[in-house]
Amino acid sequence: MRSNPGHRPLAELVSTRTDDGVLLHGALFESEPHGVTAVLIVHGGWGNFYTGLGRFLPAALVADGIACLSLNNRGHDYGTFADGERCIGLLREQFKDSPKDIEAGLRLLKQRGYRRLVLVGHSYGASKAAYSQILEPDPDVMGMILCSPAALMRDVWKYYLDIPYEEAVREAQGMVEAGQGEKFVIFRHRGPAPIICTAQTFLSVWGPNPGPDLCKFIGEWNRPLLVTVCQGDRICRDYSRVVYEHAGNAEPRELALLAGGNHDYHRAEESLEQVLLTWLGRCGLK
Repeated sequence: MRSNPGHRPLAELVSTRTDDGVLLHGALFESEPHGVTAVLIVHGGWGNFYTGLGRFLPAALVADGIACLSLNNRGHDYGTFADGERCIGLLREQFKDSPKDIEAGLRLLKQRGYRRLVLVGHSYGASKAAYSQILEPDPDVMGMILCSPAALMRDVWKYYLDIPYEEAVREAQGMVEAGQGEKFVIFRHRGPAPIICTAQTFLSVWGPNPGPDLCKFIGEWNRPLLVTVCQGDRICRDYSRVVYEHAGNAEPRELALLAGGNHDYHRAEESLEQVLLTWLGRCGLK
């Protein structure tokens, strides 16, 4: 379904399958007339295509003539049970598989005729978006926007874990070494949900040498880059600045610190929309 003048855009519910067989669901928002630029939103941990940035950014983008695909990645929520597919979610995902999800989303957009693509990754999704383009760059991805990149567990563990970080790592490593990597660990914390995942997943996402550490690879990105973070995001604010500093080869690059707001941009939605649209225009990505 298409958007109608004067009304909020209507989304087409879509599905796409990754090269390794994982079915991903999402919503595609398209403008009239049909342009050539499209944004792929990559949600963060425990997220999905209809919450977080996916709940408000598509409308702003479509109103400015930019299509938007908000797509689940395999790490959405704690997994899905009702569609007859494998339950993965943040219960079982491995960071190394994330590029397959990004590729599937970009492929869907290309099939719809879009040739100027921009990745928007939020939180843990920022690492996934960037890593996918360092591992196997897509020539049609013209720019990248990293919204509140997720801080490393070893630096913010007191917010997430009810035991010291080193103890949590030892527990997960011991299980993997004993051949029990598919068994679950559960760590309660002061955040909105407990960490429940396999020992393998804990080490992949939050271990002592985590793949999602943007500072390890963001320096290889040499196209337009925007990093955004809210002043109220006390968990990820400092790390976002560090990521920006490590992105010295991005051209151009910009860091936007938004007044107020939190990690999910509550009460900073319009500010983020304005920053993104202005930056896209300035970089010639509309």
